Amino acid sequence: LLVVPLLLLVFYMVVGPQRTRHPETGRRIVRFTGWERLVHWATAISFLVLAFTGFLIMFGKLLIPLIGHTAFSWLAIISKYLHNFIGPLFIACSVIMFLTFVHRNFFRRWDWNWIKKGGGLASHKHVPADYFNAGEKIWFWGGVTLLGLLMSATGLILDFVWEGQTRYVLQVANILHITGATLYMAAALGHIYIGTIGTPGAYEAMRHGTVDEEWARSHHEIWYQKVMAGTDERSPTEPSPTTPRPRRAL
Repeated sequence: LLVVPLLLLVFYMVVGPQRTRHPETGRRIVRFTGWERLVHWATAISFLVLAFTGFLIMFGKLLIPLIGHTAFSWLAIISKYLHNFIGPLFIACSVIMFLTFVHRNFFRRWDWNWIKKGGGLASHKHVPADYFNAGEKIWFWGGVTLLGLLMSATGLILDFVWEGQTRYVLQVANILHITGATLYMAAALGHIYIGTIGTPGAYEAMRHGTVDEEWARSHHEIWYQKVMAGTDERSPTEPSPTTPRPRRAL
């Protein structure tokens, strides 16, 4: 968890962000609906609460020399209750997210080309991708789905200890929960990087729901062609009030 942010920082300084090939056009395309953004942010916020409180429960004792035993006691108690109550909410959000986005995350033949070229992240060559690229699909199936199932199952075992679990079962669940959480948080750091400073415009898509046509063409060319041909459920739209038009050069 300490190494991944350092590697991302080095990658950003050496390689830089993946920008669009040409200036923005000012014409927008709907990328995420209001429901999809609600599901994403509900899942993301509950995940961040669990990650932060879980980290404090695991390593919070390191703060005792700085804040004292009493303050740490209150911090640990609050973290424990937040973690226990937000956990089931995160499970519900993850299930809804899976059902919302699963139809966009099946692998297609062009995804292998994206994987072979590493998505062009290092070379800055834009590899054609559909609505979600292969990297996003790997995150969906490996992170949201598989690690989500692991965290949900072990978390419920640890949360509801009156269901007759033996000490051995709780010990195994605890180890799997901590291991899964570490992998999930490390992968999430990469997801957050690519969805923010690593790919300018990606965060605005999840915040406002639309992207510029050039952004769609550069990063998701196969999806862009479908939208332009009218074969995708998304459609072009006018610039929204929250998305300013690009300035023209003098």
